[in-house]
Amino acid sequence: MKNKTMLSLMALLMYCGSLFAQTPALVYHDAMTFPVIGKYHTEPNYNRLPAKYEKTVRPAVWALSRNSAGVAIRFRTNATTIAARWKVLNNNAMNHMTATGIRGLDLYALVNQQWQFVNSAIPGNDARSEKTILKKGDGAWREYVLFLPLYDGVDSLSIGVNTGADITPPQQSLLMDKKPIVYYGSSIAQGGCASRPGMAYTNILVRQLQRPIINLGFSGNGMFETAVGEAICETDPSLIVIDCNPNTSPELIHERAVKLVEQIRACKPQTPVLLVENYLYEHAYFEKDIHDIVFRKRAELKKAYNDLKKAGVKNLHYISGEGFLGADHEGTVDGVHPTDVGMERFAAHILPTLRKLTKGL
Repeated sequence: MKNKTMLSLMALLMYCGSLFAQTPALVYHDAMTFPVIGKYHTEPNYNRLPAKYEKTVRPAVWALSRNSAGVAIRFRTNATTIAARWKVLNNNAMNHMTATGIRGLDLYALVNQQWQFVNSAIPGNDARSEKTILKKGDGAWREYVLFLPLYDGVDSLSIGVNTGADITPPQQSLLMDKKPIVYYGSSIAQGGCASRPGMAYTNILVRQLQRPIINLGFSGNGMFETAVGEAICETDPSLIVIDCNPNTSPELIHERAVKLVEQIRACKPQTPVLLVENYLYEHAYFEKDIHDIVFRKRAELKKAYNDLKKAGVKNLHYISGEGFLGADHEGTVDGVHPTDVGMERFAAHILPTLRKLTKGL
């Protein structure tokens, strides 16, 4: 009996030892020491607006600006194991969007000069999470981009690699060598309701265009505000996209759109500006009042565009709301916010326009 007990203990110790052998020790590095893309300021945080805007934008906009939508980390490593340790600001949760999309991370590797999905860091139940993203890799040197949470902020973030591996700033300048697109919009632009950060259409476009996008999508609060326009004026963009119809009442769209474009044109006289119509929500096909509001909003934005063109505003462009999510009515999670399918369709629809307007910039 004693010998059997000893054998059992030895077997357990060997099993535990094998588990530890399969999980190499990790060395963590502060992500802030690597290039951060998708934000225009240099403050040591992952907020989308610098601190001074807490006093100038509405409280809701400021709170949302601390969500890290569109912000990403570029690095290079030969690690066989890559992990992340991060703490979010609010530990947000929603019923119609995955926890991974809200407060998780997405890792992509550069393969044949294209960004290929590696894996997600799925958050735990608490504000603090630690997850292994890549296990038993081949140890080849690769360039990576790590997309941060869409609907929560990041208080701290470290990237872990196995002992003996190197992690450095990127060797290639992809996603850092072109002027960014600034995208000002609503919850849809912020990334609702992508299942993971990489599937927000702005992040899809980042990978397809090989160009950073400064995401100024504010859930429920993208309203053509000149206070946000002040921040846009501080950027050095290749293109400015204004997609605020979803959150703005028809009565306000014309006046606010005209003022915002005039403000931008005063500070960025040459930068192309693209006005984007709102697409038709699914329930609007069955609810006349919603249907009518969507088309009133479109009419007001088109009137603002026409008036600005008549006033001599140059390099102003317009895209209608038709065709963004396809024709099968299966592109949303709640009739409004895109699923991953809807996000891919949105990106594919707007991509040719963005390519054209940023060509050579």
